[in-house]
Amino acid sequence: MKKLLLLFCCFTLTGAAQEISLQELVGQRKYKEVLAHAETLSEADSTYTNLYAIGQAYEGLLRYPQAYQHYMLCLKMDSTNVDILNTLGRMAVNMGRAKDAEHYFSTVLQTDSTNFYANYQIARLHQQLGNYETAVEWYEKLRVEDEDNPVLLRNIGDCFTRMEIPMSAVFYYFLAYSANRENVSLASSLINTMLRLGGDYIEEAIAICDTAVYYNPDNRLLQQNRGMALFLGKLYAEADTTYSNLMAAGDSTYLTIKYAGASRYYAGQFMNSIEPLEYAYEMDSTSVEVCLLLGSALGKTYDRKRAYELLDKAEQNMKPNPVFTRQLLRFRAETYRKDGKYDMADKLYYKAWQEDPQNTDLLSFISGVNVSRIENYSDETARQKGLFIRLLYVKEALKIKRRYEPSFFHYHRYFFESLYNDMFFRSVSEEPMLSPDGKKSVLHLIDLRQLINELPEVPEKEKETMDKNFERFQEARKEQEKILKKNSTGK
Repeated sequence: MKKLLLLFCCFTLTGAAQEISLQELVGQRKYKEVLAHAETLSEADSTYTNLYAIGQAYEGLLRYPQAYQHYMLCLKMDSTNVDILNTLGRMAVNMGRAKDAEHYFSTVLQTDSTNFYANYQIARLHQQLGNYETAVEWYEKLRVEDEDNPVLLRNIGDCFTRMEIPMSAVFYYFLAYSANRENVSLASSLINTMLRLGGDYIEEAIAICDTAVYYNPDNRLLQQNRGMALFLGKLYAEADTTYSNLMAAGDSTYLTIKYAGASRYYAGQFMNSIEPLEYAYEMDSTSVEVCLLLGSALGKTYDRKRAYELLDKAEQNMKPNPVFTRQLLRFRAETYRKDGKYDMADKLYYKAWQEDPQNTDLLSFISGVNVSRIENYSDETARQKGLFIRLLYVKEALKIKRRYEPSFFHYHRYFFESLYNDMFFRSVSEEPMLSPDGKKSVLHLIDLRQLINELPEVPEKEKETMDKNFERFQEARKEQEKILKKNSTGK
């Protein structure tokens, strides 16, 4: 009896599921109910309409992979259906499958080249991929049929913003704004781009702010835009009023507080500017402008001691970031080196090392470090520079010996032993050296011997290899000199 009752219930539930229109549930945004009923469907109920509705339910719940799978089943049932092709293209975009998306939309356009949705989605796809010029071309094609469409105009403006062409961006933003003055986001984009251009555009931006605020009087973003436009237009008293109203309405964002204080300061209200500037300083003590204005305001009123501290802090904050400074030196040095300007490159590499002594690799880039024998320097100046930088490089490397392979020190010991023997047989007790920045110094024979003793001895086999390499180098150099001499004399 229990088994019969269970079978009856199952049959009734299945029948009820078939009677329920899944598409109606989708229309009512009851996505979870759609999926619950979908579990009760039989294989015979897997119709195009039901599968499409289930895909819509998954899409409504942002479960794109499952939605994509069900839409694919629909495509297998009707491979020429434009709607399902567009839907699959949209899903592919949401899932980041750009090539698939372009394939589906292009398939639609092969059937109907005027399909607005497919054309628009391809334009958006190029925009999202950063192909802004191509996106603009697609959007312009769509404007042939709908010239004043604010969405198309806005998207073209966004593309020009990304391409760093603000004048063109302003042009399209203004056309879009003229067609839809109640769009807050669009008005804000137009205003910010105008403020970026500066000059006469600031006055126009203020006028657009006033119009936009008229349509959206309580919008905080537009009020913030208006405050910035007034500040940049040097209408400090009006900017102060706008920012004061924003703070009174509960706006505690950093830019609002900062420019509220700055507006009051430039309006000559030094005492009143202190409170918002103090809040701004608490939020960001690295801001040069805040430190300067707060320090100056305190200096003009009552707290001279703190004014000095803040002005000193402003000076400290104005200094360039040391990481970027060293990087700039290195990049310039690399460029000089590529251009064959080795002396200029050496100076910058040396300066970069002085600012970052732990980075011994910078010393390895300086000319002269990789010369294997003392005789190989081209002239006396190159010899003196080579001795200085090699000596410095090896001494610094010994401080962090663990970072270097033994062969590194073997190579340099070979060089210094060659130098020591050369000095000894010439009865020379010291050698002049020259740093990349032009400072002179001297290498004493006794100091050279001490350095050699600190370096690991070169294994005999490795030394033999170095000698052979040097002999080959000398032979190759002699041959090269013969060729150059022959070319210059013609004999």
